[in-house]
Amino acid sequence: MEFWTRSIYSDGTGAFVSNPLPALGEEVVIRVRCFADAPVEGVFLRQMVNGGEKWVQMEKESVSGPLQYYAAKITVNEPRCCYHFAFAGTDSIVFYNQQGTSLTLTDDSHDFVLLADYRKPDWVDGAVFYQIFPERFANGREELTPSDGQYTYRGHSTIVRESWSDTPLSVEEAAGMEFFGGDLYGIIDKIPYLKDLGVTAIYLNPVFTSYSTHKYDCNDYEHVDIHFGGDEALAALSDALHAEGMKLILDISINHTGIEHKWVKEGKPFYFRKEDGSLEGWWGVETLPVLDYRNEELRDLVYRGKDAVLRKWLRPPYNIDGWRFDVADVFAKHDDVQLADALWPEICAAIREEKPDALIIGEHWADCGKYLQGDLWNTPMNYYGFGRVIRQFAGLEDLFLERNPGFAGVHYQMQAQDVVRRTEDHYSVIPQAVADCQMNLFDSHDVPRLHNCGPIREAQWKMAVCAQLLWTGIPCIYYGDEVAIDGYPETDAGFRYPMPWGHFSERGERHLEIIRTMTHLRRTHPAFAGGGRMVLLAEGRILVIARFCGDEVYTGVLSMEDEEKVITLPLSLVGKIEPAEEKDVFGTHLDGQCTDGGYELKVPPCASLLFACR
Repeated sequence: MEFWTRSIYSDGTGAFVSNPLPALGEEVVIRVRCFADAPVEGVFLRQMVNGGEKWVQMEKESVSGPLQYYAAKITVNEPRCCYHFAFAGTDSIVFYNQQGTSLTLTDDSHDFVLLADYRKPDWVDGAVFYQIFPERFANGREELTPSDGQYTYRGHSTIVRESWSDTPLSVEEAAGMEFFGGDLYGIIDKIPYLKDLGVTAIYLNPVFTSYSTHKYDCNDYEHVDIHFGGDEALAALSDALHAEGMKLILDISINHTGIEHKWVKEGKPFYFRKEDGSLEGWWGVETLPVLDYRNEELRDLVYRGKDAVLRKWLRPPYNIDGWRFDVADVFAKHDDVQLADALWPEICAAIREEKPDALIIGEHWADCGKYLQGDLWNTPMNYYGFGRVIRQFAGLEDLFLERNPGFAGVHYQMQAQDVVRRTEDHYSVIPQAVADCQMNLFDSHDVPRLHNCGPIREAQWKMAVCAQLLWTGIPCIYYGDEVAIDGYPETDAGFRYPMPWGHFSERGERHLEIIRTMTHLRRTHPAFAGGGRMVLLAEGRILVIARFCGDEVYTGVLSMEDEEKVITLPLSLVGKIEPAEEKDVFGTHLDGQCTDGGYELKVPPCASLLFACR
């Protein structure tokens, strides 16, 4: 295609839709832009109306620098208002949807979508998540810490470490029974630190009653574990966070419980059983019996009843702001009993009935577009559209492929074009209002911390942080990443070190400064908080992305090349000419000059640059 077609752009943000969250029946103005001197005879918007195509000719609205804006009014007559564009030239028609441009008719799966009467949590724009593994974050009350050998679970007794700075034991040694003493009061104590860091929402790994450190083997959904401070501590934490304008998300597994759950002990018929009558364990783990939602009483207790688990914690005095669902990708899927498609709409509706602006996060590691159409989840933990992509671009193997022995030793150095395609696979099939909520993480309790992996240097880690600004959605920081917390990649014990309070290394201080810069930009600049996104260049292992809102434009250059490269940035695609200053937001000097083809920039080896444009 000709170069001018790359200037075609629209999205579902306020810059291109007069009301991104319209009511059913509302008239809205839709905009699209391209170069003002493009060989275009007419621009048309194609809307699907009651199953039929409706073509609307768009009018020239305004010019901003080299860019011409076109506009058309449409009525949002259906719950899902779907549309794309067509640019008519003298000898071709260029079609444009969320996947990009094409010279052939496009299918509807990548159309722009407006969701009528959709309730996007109003606190999402500009939000910054911080994930906390409670047992390893901070000890607020030492009297809550279990004692050594206090109880035995699965043949292992509690192991209590004498020092917060001790190295965690291996999985084989500890068996999930090693305790340092983190609790919810410790998190309350650290709220000033979190606020200074720029955090606006906390996501906690499970806090409900359990014998283990991780607490994914829940014994009782109705109470917070006493060693975390009990129900009172959660209420106090919620109050303290909300007083500072921060949100609270809890983690829960409703796919399975622990083998010591009260329902197991009471003999409730809530579980799948094997032919011999024993309980069916999730993924073969006998201590994690799988719940069978063919049972109506179980549905009532979990989400349907007035005092159901998923409703209770959304109400006072706890007032949590949403749920993260563990193993949501496999929930209610058990061979010939496939209930996920029936249950998720009921579960999500129950949560929103209780709290309309609650955020719903599903753990999913792969393609999950079916859950992200506006009626179910707000977001997955975005491994597929962000985390797995960025980790591989940084130099690691794909998170899932590396676990397959058949792929051992196969190393592919991901190219920038691969990053673009993988990202589009996720984002081009979901509405903008949902895309804005995507939880973009590259580390978590389930994966080795990026900076603790052998091939990863500080430059690659910085790239991943910059990418959290350049992708649509919400950055999520895993506790301790911001201070280069110690760890190792072999087992999850290495991903869950105690937070090193008062002992930040030199590298940790550099990490902290980078994260603070990221969160400040995210919270204070519309380009990152709710702006558009355009890929300007993807060559070799250099990816350039622009974020923009109105006249504010930032450009990010992510290079994983081992050598210095000279690139030409087509900043005219976003109506700009050159960087606004001689240094980027991190203080790095920009070595470049304007040329006839754009802005020519020398990019150092393995560098990440982020700068405003003029």
